[in-house]
Amino acid sequence: MIEEIERCARCGFCEAVCPTYNAFRTRHMGPRGRLQMALLVYTDGNKSRYVVESIETCLRCRACELVCPASIRIVDVITQARAILHGRAQKIPR
Repeated sequence: MIEEIERCARCGFCEAVCPTYNAFRTRHMGPRGRLQMALLVYTDGNKSRYVVESIETCLRCRACELVCPASIRIVDVITQARAILHGRAQKIPR
């Protein structure tokens, strides 16, 4: 999953179609920011309020994946980060 995150070119196409990003207009509430929050979960086990809020508010609608030019499996990355946050999976060493 870390490889998926590192493929992000930060183009922002995903943010234009994300319902939560468009509602809140803050980066951590959109796919691009969530990928970075997921990276924190994977590498550090970070469970700060900011990280949890970001990961937990994804609607998993996959609209972001439809427009991602790198075909990143964004929802799978977020779903795995959720599993780590809930203790259903182990953090991934870097």
